[in-house]
Amino acid sequence: MSVLNKLFSSILLVAIIGTGYTVADTPANCTFEDIRGVWLFQESETTSDSREVCNGSQPLINKRKIALMFPNIAVDQYGNKGHWTIIYNQGFEVVITGRKYFAFSDYEQHGTNVTSYCHRTRPGWSHDVLGHNWACYIARRITTDSSSSRETKTYRIQRLIGSEESLFRQNPETIRTINTIQSSWTAKHYHHLEGRPMKEIYRMKGGHKSKILSPPSAAPVTEEIRQMASQLPDSFDWRNINGVSFVSPVRNQGSCGSCYSFSSVGMIEARIRVLTNNTEQLTLSPQDVVSCSTYAQGCEGGFPYLIAGKYGQDYGFIPEECFPYRGVDGQCKEKQCRRYYIASYDYVGGFYGGCNEELMRLSLVKNGPISVSFEVYDDFMSYSSGIYSHTGVSHRSGSNDIMLMDSVVGVRYDPFAITNHAVLAVGYGADPKTGEKYWIVKNSWGNGWGENGYFRIKRGSNECNIESIAVEALPIP
Repeated sequence: MSVLNKLFSSILLVAIIGTGYTVADTPANCTFEDIRGVWLFQESETTSDSREVCNGSQPLINKRKIALMFPNIAVDQYGNKGHWTIIYNQGFEVVITGRKYFAFSDYEQHGTNVTSYCHRTRPGWSHDVLGHNWACYIARRITTDSSSSRETKTYRIQRLIGSEESLFRQNPETIRTINTIQSSWTAKHYHHLEGRPMKEIYRMKGGHKSKILSPPSAAPVTEEIRQMASQLPDSFDWRNINGVSFVSPVRNQGSCGSCYSFSSVGMIEARIRVLTNNTEQLTLSPQDVVSCSTYAQGCEGGFPYLIAGKYGQDYGFIPEECFPYRGVDGQCKEKQCRRYYIASYDYVGGFYGGCNEELMRLSLVKNGPISVSFEVYDDFMSYSSGIYSHTGVSHRSGSNDIMLMDSVVGVRYDPFAITNHAVLAVGYGADPKTGEKYWIVKNSWGNGWGENGYFRIKRGSNECNIESIAVEALPIP
């Protein structure tokens, strides 16, 4: 073993002991435990071209070892410390010594069989934290400190019953049942949704590639955070701060799975209003994201962390009039328009898995609305008003089931829950009669849906996983 490797091993051992070791976009499905370990990063020569396509053809000339440890600590072979986070189940991002690395985890898909190669990445992008000196890289895990991780995981995508061409039907009896078995919220029939292809409905819920398998539960609340949150008001709503709204108008994503884009630009629009005391009221372009971002999959889905954060910082957002929304996948058109960039971004809590209700409230009140994701169950499609919580009642008798995932024989596959729809939390409150706590959330299904385009959802119990995956970003006005 070389002196360098011995030094690195010592650093890694000390860091693990001192830490307290504890246990999409793409079809990949990799967990925290699959990623944790020591990785070898191999990077190409740097360039000033941020649009370079990283396809694996670039010669790799620089090597670097980085240990990715619990909960978000990164240490390189020289002892430099940084931070990292897994991005849902899709890949990971590392920031260390002024340089930022992002790549999706590798996978292969043959028909309905998908194999995730969690020990290696697809070609990814790196650059310094100022957005300069871009390069392509690949990374490979060379050691692991987790006995539960494995190099490959295979699962099967099954279309069990029906197809995407099945039509969405709203059962009147189901709506009556929803309204009978509980009194927190009201369901109704939406005539404009009746008879639409399930492919369109599925995209409204986020699209095939916005699935998040095995989302984390809400993180524990520390006593320090509890004390800070206790100073917050009992209710708060960015739509009405002394009679003034800091939230941009509700929009309609249509049948494109672009909720991640609307959630992202909606947060940036609102936070720019907050930073400028409402003197700058922008409407930004979701279509630019859908058509141009290599960090998402267009109308098939994406994730706010990579858009509100990484895309906003690396490439910036343009005004709506520069690239009007069409709601379809389309060719990227370079626009000579002003771009609005992001100064910083993160998961609420500092890393994926660090989020909880109190941290969300603190971020929301201090800096503005936050992007959140949650699981859209079938009954949510009929939400009209009130404080939503999942009833377990479905319109479907089986004919409209679209996609389920099942383990292939011989490979352990943990049960999963899905968060598939990105929206914007703009406030919170509690029912004055029942005391039931709720979030106030802006949807992107038009102002004819729900409470003028908004909905309220139960708060404090991680309803539909809404308190597990919040993203915050600080724009530059």
